[in-house]
Amino acid sequence: MRVVPVRVTPFYRAQLAFGATFRDVDGWRVAERYPSTTEEADRARAAVGVADVSASGKFAVRGASIESLFAKLSGLGVPTGTIARRTRIDGTEVLVCRLAPDEVLVLAGAGETSGIRAQLERAAESVDCAHVTEVTSAFAALDLIGPAGPSLLARLVPIDLSAAALPPLAIAQGELARVRAMILRLDHRRQPAFRVLVPREVGEFVWASLVDAGRDLDLVPLGLSAHAYLMADG
Repeated sequence: MRVVPVRVTPFYRAQLAFGATFRDVDGWRVAERYPSTTEEADRARAAVGVADVSASGKFAVRGASIESLFAKLSGLGVPTGTIARRTRIDGTEVLVCRLAPDEVLVLAGAGETSGIRAQLERAAESVDCAHVTEVTSAFAALDLIGPAGPSLLARLVPIDLSAAALPPLAIAQGELARVRAMILRLDHRRQPAFRVLVPREVGEFVWASLVDAGRDLDLVPLGLSAHAYLMADG
């Protein structure tokens, strides 16, 4: 019997301790539920939930020709400033986040990594100067969803994350629990939501910091089923 290797995220041990049930997606072992999808979603709507989305695809695109690359892929250029853009690449929705004049971070959904990588690499070969590096394993990623999310982040992030300072799809780069982080506001319909990306090596520390800071806020871990339900339902 052939054993197929799988990768685990930096939060795997913490998720085991919370009693997660896992499934494999695109070569990653991900938490499916803890153990009730309905209970997780209800508690997140009332307070705040945290979901591990580290298995979602992440690509650094760098070079002087990134505008041309994205024009070929989507008919749109690269977003200006600190507001990300939802873009479709070959029918698949991704988030395009401009980090520097010549650098973009592309975020894709779990299970869509291979297809998006192929599209980006093909486009990079057709322009003068653009390089694509998959950084999925380099970053741990968490989504915080629910009305208490802003209060939780305010305890750990020393910058203003209010809706006025950080509108939907705005990107903030700074510190969370004293480690370097990128925070993207992903508000969906009625639910405040944020995506947090940190270097993989500090992921476990960041999870523990969020759990500790959110105890009195009824923070609940979310499996992918509850996460998908909340992001679809709002």
